[in-house]
Amino acid sequence: MRESLSAVLPVTAIVLLISIFLVPMRLGTMVMFFAGALMLIVGMGFFQLGAEMSMQPMGEGLGSQMSKAKRIGGVVVVAFLMGVIITLAEPDLQVLADQVPAIPDMVLILTVAFGVGAFLVIAILRIVFKVNLSTLLIVFYTAVIVFSFFVPDNFVAVAFDAGGRDHRSHHRAVHHRDRRRPCDGARR
Repeated sequence: MRESLSAVLPVTAIVLLISIFLVPMRLGTMVMFFAGALMLIVGMGFFQLGAEMSMQPMGEGLGSQMSKAKRIGGVVVVAFLMGVIITLAEPDLQVLADQVPAIPDMVLILTVAFGVGAFLVIAILRIVFKVNLSTLLIVFYTAVIVFSFFVPDNFVAVAFDAGGRDHRSHHRAVHHRDRRRPCDGARR
C-alpha cells in the first residue's frame, strides 16, 4: 500500500495545488478526482498484493534455478524471451502504439520488445562477467544521444517514452522484492 501512496499522492498534491492557485475547479470535479485517486490507491494495492502472492514465488523459483544453470546460453535465451514476452503483454505500450500514427503499431511494439529482451541479456551478461554498471550506462546513454541526432524528432520522443513506460513495468516486476529484504550484489 505504501508504494501505491507514493505513486499517487505526489500527483494528487500537484493537481490540488494547481486547482487552488492556477485553475480553480468546481467542487464536484475535485470530489470526483479525489475519489478516483482513492480508488487508484486501493486498486494498485490489491494489484501489488496479488503480484506478490502469485507471481513473485514463481519468479524467485525460476531465478534460483536459472542461477544454478551451468550453460549461459540457456540463461541468455530465457532472459531474452522473458523480456520480449513481458513487454508484448505491457498495456502501456499498446496504448502508446495506438497514439503514434507515424509508426505502425506492431513495428513499435516489436522494436521495444526486442530491445528490452536484448538489454535484459546485457544485464545478465553484466552480472556474469562482472562489468561495471557505470561503464555500461555511459556507453549506452552516449549511443542513445548520438543516435538521437540521426532520427526524426518525433521518433526521439516516442523512443524515450516507450523506454520509460516499459522500464516502469519491468522495474515493478523485477525489483519489487529488493525493497522488502536485502539481496547480495551477486544475485542482482
